[in-house]
Amino acid sequence: MKLITIDIKSERQTVAEAVAQFLIEVESYQKGGFKVMKVIHGYGSHGVGGAIRNAILKKCTDLKNRKKIEDFVPGDKWSIKSTAKKIAINYCPDLLADRELSLPNPGCTIVIL
Repeated sequence: MKLITIDIKSERQTVAEAVAQFLIEVESYQKGGFKVMKVIHGYGSHGVGGAIRNAILKKCTDLKNRKKIEDFVPGDKWSIKSTAKKIAINYCPDLLADRELSLPNPGCTIVIL
């Protein structure tokens, strides 16, 4: 299945706007039958402390706990042999060739819908 990427970082949104966009995208792609989504949220390199990254990861935890998503893998944990990584690759083998994930990348998160 094709990898879907949303780029929140480039939108220059507030934290609330970024989280709202993320939730809309999750719902939209779930309804479309997609299983994996890459979220580019940045990691705070421009002096904002990673507030959007932290909010997206917190929302992912909440969604997983409420069984609204299957799981997620922060990009900086991608190199670890996690069950979530294996599931994501099973759904979307294109992840193996993704350049942004060739090294640990705290600026993105893989969401298993």
